[in-house]
Amino acid sequence: MNATRNPLIIGAGPAGLTAALELTKRGVTPRLYEATSHVGGLARTPRDGDWRVDPGGHRFFTRNEQILDLWNSLLPPEEWISVPRRSAMLVAGRYVPYPLAGRDLVKRMGLRSGMRGAGSLAWSRFRRSMRLFDRTDTFREWGIDEFGRHWYDLFFDGYVRKTWLADPNHLTSDWANQRIKPIDWRRADVRLADRDVFRYPRLGPGQLWEAASAALTGAGVTPTLNSTVVAIRPDGRHWTVELQNGDTVAGDAVFSSMPLRLLINSLEPEPPKYIRAIADTLRHRSVITVAVALEKHYDIPFNWVYTPGREFRVGRIQNYGRWSSALAPQDWGGTHLGLEYFTLPNDDMWIASEESLGAIVEQDLRTLGVDDSALEHVMIVRSQFAYPIYDPGRERNVARIRDYLKQNHPTMHPIGRNGMHRYDNQDHAMLSAMHSVAQYFGENIDPWRVNTELGYHEAGLLKN
Repeated sequence: MNATRNPLIIGAGPAGLTAALELTKRGVTPRLYEATSHVGGLARTPRDGDWRVDPGGHRFFTRNEQILDLWNSLLPPEEWISVPRRSAMLVAGRYVPYPLAGRDLVKRMGLRSGMRGAGSLAWSRFRRSMRLFDRTDTFREWGIDEFGRHWYDLFFDGYVRKTWLADPNHLTSDWANQRIKPIDWRRADVRLADRDVFRYPRLGPGQLWEAASAALTGAGVTPTLNSTVVAIRPDGRHWTVELQNGDTVAGDAVFSSMPLRLLINSLEPEPPKYIRAIADTLRHRSVITVAVALEKHYDIPFNWVYTPGREFRVGRIQNYGRWSSALAPQDWGGTHLGLEYFTLPNDDMWIASEESLGAIVEQDLRTLGVDDSALEHVMIVRSQFAYPIYDPGRERNVARIRDYLKQNHPTMHPIGRNGMHRYDNQDHAMLSAMHSVAQYFGENIDPWRVNTELGYHEAGLLKN
């Protein structure tokens, strides 16, 4: 092993674990510290007996062969399953398949709504054609341009307010270009021919990251859990990291997937006041996943159901039976749902009692048309720093912090979704870690270039 290098890794989510695996491949033994009691970050799989919960709905899809090879090296073929993606918007009591298809909009919502939507879309496209510049800054502008005012109001405005906890006029459109597909006007049989299929670990996403942790332990790198970082001190050539229990560790570099704001606030001596002020503007959404197991079987033929209407408090519902039957006990024949509630860290809902949260869940189940009287099992999973918020200043402010760190702390490597404050998927978070490790070894590669193409969509056929 390379004894001249001794990097430290903060965070044992997909990015931190990938960085550790890459370093061990290169003969370096890192030390890895995780604030919580588990590995995998948001991509963990909390378990209660034979019940398992996926807190975010993690599709395994990538266009990168390096990422695919790593996934395959961690889990054998029999532990992967192929899952067709089927999602829907639940609007006015009707399931409208998502991504939106023009023919479905008319079929599901009626001819009158369809004609109104088509006219609104045509008007929006005409207005766009008359503009000198095609780029739209806010999500609301982008949504009306892309779907027309009628369909934007019906499907996206309420959903975005509920899940991003912000006015769509105060959100940028950058993430939407990657996450939301335009309306598909092809025939249903043509669409089905190239439908999305993704990979999924049989026992949920955490199965992969637990395997990664086990592989690291076998290589002599055991993640240290329940180890919150409270201070990070550079001395020009080395770093000292102080943990909440008072222990300190030293290394020649730091790979950090902790939230970027917390990283800046942990640096000692303090960065300049303007950098700290910028960092304090970076915000996250939290998510509370309430998994409910109902004795009765309900035919909900979708992985995800989005609920934009005000009649629901829940933002999105996962049907775990459509992901993997192994998320429930063997031969169980009921309905296993995951209700996702988006909130802000430490707001009223985040700190709500289980009784208060239970009342909200019961109301949402009734609105969904589900009988909540035969609940067999309930699990509540809270994920505090789940999604970076894309407010108008995010891109500029993150760039200023990035440039400050590059200039003043070149051996500090922010990685992953929270470390870089970007809405990355697992494969992008992993790739940022891989590129950061390459940079640590002197390769001319920029991890911040990962996931910057505006038109990227996680879609297509399964890659094996």
